Amino acid sequence: MAISDTLSNLRKRYSQENRDAMRNPWILGGIGLVGMFFAFNAVFIYLAITTSPGLVTEDYYDKGRNYEENMLKIMAAQNALNWDTKLALPAQIITQQPDTFRFSAVDARGLPIMDADVSMVAYRPSDADADFKVRLNQAAPGQYQALIAFPLPGIWDLNITVKDGENTFTMTHRISAQLP
Repeated sequence: MAISDTLSNLRKRYSQENRDAMRNPWILGGIGLVGMFFAFNAVFIYLAITTSPGLVTEDYYDKGRNYEENMLKIMAAQNALNWDTKLALPAQIITQQPDTFRFSAVDARGLPIMDADVSMVAYRPSDADADFKVRLNQAAPGQYQALIAFPLPGIWDLNITVKDGENTFTMTHRISAQLP
């Protein structure tokens, strides 16, 4: 009789009708982890869909092919100019505080590049909405400058373009803007 009672008790203890298993902290913890997994993934999916940084352009394929086909020509033309250029940056770039950015250019003979159209695009790799463009004004022969304030801290790519008649010169420089 003792063995049959023991087997009967074991069957009741581990049967599907026993509701005590749902009170076990290990079972509840496992169910909680699975629930948190699904909740976090739902939040990540929602954020991925609703907060697109807009870093992919609509015609990315055409731009890539154009870049590949013309980059060697552009580099050769730019090297043929043999311009000596310098970008003078502030010692420390603080967000929301305007500071002077200077660019200078001289040609192969050492003569300053005069009356050129010099512009700078501040490109933020992590947020296309923060990008902005500034025109640098001629302050002296061959020297251009502008007062610029960066709205957000972090990494910025500065793309400087100089157009002097039919000649075009481009330069890229990466900076970091700090919080005050």
